[in-house]
Amino acid sequence: MTRNAKAVVAGLAAAALLALAGLYSARLALENPLAAGSADRTVIVEPGDSLNAVAARLEERMILERPWLFKLAAYVTGTSARIQAGEYRVGAGDTHRLLIDRMVRGEVVQHYFTIIEGWSVRELLRALPAAKPLVSTLQSHDAESLAGELALGYGNAEGWFFPDTYAYTRGETDADLLLRAHALMRDQLQAAWAERVAGLPLDDPYEALILASIIERETGIDAERPVIAGVLTLRLERRMRLQVDPTVIYGLGESYAGDITRAHLREDTPYNTYTRYGLPPTPISLPGEPSLQAAARPQPSDFLYYVASADLDGSHVFNETLDGHNAAVAMLVRSQRARNGGNSSP
Repeated sequence: MTRNAKAVVAGLAAAALLALAGLYSARLALENPLAAGSADRTVIVEPGDSLNAVAARLEERMILERPWLFKLAAYVTGTSARIQAGEYRVGAGDTHRLLIDRMVRGEVVQHYFTIIEGWSVRELLRALPAAKPLVSTLQSHDAESLAGELALGYGNAEGWFFPDTYAYTRGETDADLLLRAHALMRDQLQAAWAERVAGLPLDDPYEALILASIIERETGIDAERPVIAGVLTLRLERRMRLQVDPTVIYGLGESYAGDITRAHLREDTPYNTYTRYGLPPTPISLPGEPSLQAAARPQPSDFLYYVASADLDGSHVFNETLDGHNAAVAMLVRSQRARNGGNSSP
């Protein structure tokens, strides 16, 4: 063999050894932990980021000790151009393979925001800015302006967002989340309305939503919701005023300071069900599924009255007669006075 031929063979052998070493390093990179440390971290891959940019950001976040191994592993596995944008969580002990697979599949970090049953739209709007990293875009501070800003097709957004826990990812907006909650409320309302009992004193699903919003604010006990719905629908049938405090409070708006008075009950607003007959013009809260179901399927009874139980455990005492109701009210007042050292108002 000539000297030149020997040099070529030696060069090829050296290249093969380097290739094998590279593959071995890539395999080590795939299966070994990314870096020392026990704390979970997050990293953001921006749209259009190159593999070099991703590796550099991982090194900056102290996730990678040797960025070149990460890049080599991505090239060897053929995934260097398939990493998706998003926010990724890197757990302690994660390997290069786990992180690369996660980025290729787009398994981004999920954040969560919970809409609470019984919130008003004002309360919802006050809570949204604390949901990070949800992008804040909404300018509205009340239900009327929010309906227009989201183009819901109604004059008032109150009641139209379903209470639930919503997952979202970095980059989504508060409007995106509320539109999903609105779509779910429409579905839940239509499902409840489709299963309604015959003869309800309600003209359409929106009136069922209004009634459900009142039920939501009247009790926190699911078993009581159909009973309260039965009282309220019976009052509507007999053209009696509903006389429920939460509607009065809603009508007072920001002027309500936390204590409802006799003067409040006499102050006429479109939401005062002590001074006006029928349902208020809009919902007063965001009702959950049990309240929607109760509004559509109230429990039949002859109860016309209810008041908080003297046990002060959140339950209610139901009565068919005003005399029985007044006796239950008197017991409640005595119980409140006993617990408050003799100072309590009905």
